[in-house]
Parts: sequence; C-alpha cells; structure tokens
Amino acid sequence: MALARTTALAAMLGALALARPLAAQQDDTIVVTGEIERQVDEMEVRQQARAITERGNIIGAPLARFQQPVCPGVWGLEGASAQLVIDRIYYNAEAAGLELDEDAGCAANVIVAFVPDPHAEFDALRTSRHPLVEGLTFWERKRVSQVDGPVLAWNVVSTRTAYGQARSGRPPVYDGTDMSRLNSATRRDIESAVVLIDVDALGTIDAIAVADYATMRLLARTRPPRDDEPAYGTILSLFDNPVEAPGRMTEFDRAYLASLYAGEDNRPGNMALRNVGDLMERGVEGMD
Repeated sequence: MALARTTALAAMLGALALARPLAAQQDDTIVVTGEIERQVDEMEVRQQARAITERGNIIGAPLARFQQPVCPGVWGLEGASAQLVIDRIYYNAEAAGLELDEDAGCAANVIVAFVPDPHAEFDALRTSRHPLVEGLTFWERKRVSQVDGPVLAWNVVSTRTAYGQARSGRPPVYDGTDMSRLNSATRRDIESAVVLIDVDALGTIDAIAVADYATMRLLARTRPPRDDEPAYGTILSLFDNPVEAPGRMTEFDRAYLASLYAGEDNRPGNMALRNVGDLMERGVEGMD
C-alpha cells in the first residue's frame, strides 16, 4: 500500500416472489389463495432509510444524485487492489442504474483515498481551496471536519433546474416554474464525491467490502447509522462495527440506491425513498 503526503494527494485528486409452482396431483385439488405476507417491515425500512440519509429537507427537497457518468478513482492502493475497488464501484453503480464513464482516461468524479490521517488531508484540501471541497458550504465543511472515526466522506452538490440548468446570480435565480406536489422545480446534482479512509482502520477488511462501503457514501449523501443495531443490515456499519457488520452491500443497501436512482430526479426526498421496502422484497440487481 502506497502512502503519499498531503500535497501529493491534493495534486492527484485534481486530475482525477420467490414463487414455487405446485403441481396438482388430482383434479379435485383445493387451492387456497390469500395475501402474501411481507418479509420486511415497511415502517422500519423507511425509518432506517431516513436515518442514514444526511439531514436536510428530506421531505420536500429532491435528494442529491449523480446525473453525469460515474468514473471511480483510487489513491493509496497499488495495482490489482486499486483496480478491484474501481471495478466493484463500477459494478455497484451500474446495478443502481447509473451511467458509467469507462474510458481509460476519464476524470475521476468518485474518489476513494487511503491516507494516514483523513482529518489532516481534509484540512489541507480545505486550506488550499481545492476544487473537490470548494463547492462545499461552510456548514458542510464544518460537518465533515467534526466527524469522529476513521472515515471522512462528502459530496459536492449543486442545485439546478429540473432540466439541468445551472443557477445564476446572487441570490441564485432559476428559469423554471415546472413544479407540483409530486415534483420540485429544481434538482440536486452530485458533481463529485470523496471518501477518505484511515489506512490503520482497514485491518482484515477486504477490498470488496471497502468498495461497497465507499459506494454507499459516494453515490448518495448517506451516513453510518447511529444505532449500533439497525433493523436491517447495512454496509454503512463497516467501520463502526467491523466484526459484526455485513461484509458486502445488503438487500437494504442495494434497494436504497435503486429507489434513489429510479424515477424523476426532481421528486421530493420522501418519494425517492418510498420504494426501498418493495425493492428489498422483489430484489434488485446485485442481490446474491
């Protein structure tokens, strides 16, 4: 594993139903039908989805998500290990319905960096007004810097019209009035996302687990659950409870991303996550 000084990191970041048929044995077989019992508690699923979503106007405002193709980049791992993380993030992103930029020279917009001191690295990026933190508000920077633990993660988000027009002026003005109870006049675009992981916290955690964890932090504005025992397993517990946490993205995780990236991108946040429970039962790509 290669480590680099803060200045080198900053320079690099810039470049970068299960239904079983029953055969009738005789003509007078009696078939009893009824409602299928749900396997998940819809209320608990929604509560957990809200709990791992970064605070904001989750009810009225759209949740942030990528609109541009995803290009992962890794810093601090060598060769095959770095490529394994990249390939897994690509796989997860495609399973969630995102577009991919798989060109060899694509500019990374989702970055996983393994560093000796995530807080020192973040402070250096902030001090140098690096593009990857320049888009963060004062309060977002403060939130990141006050996080305890071996991982810092953030998403640079912009507000655009429902058709993708960028804001203009101060205060920002948007040329759009297409809104209703079911849709907002604006959307929230993730322009880039970064996860800084303390190399000393890796221990015996394998590269796939790290990539799955990073996926949930990069492709959505999420945070680890504050409850040590969430109702449904989530890879977001990986660094808080590495012994008992799932070692891969769970049905909940994949359903969360699939629900977020389905439908209109200017839906209110509560609508964007309302299908997580249904998707957990129906299954989505990547559940194995």
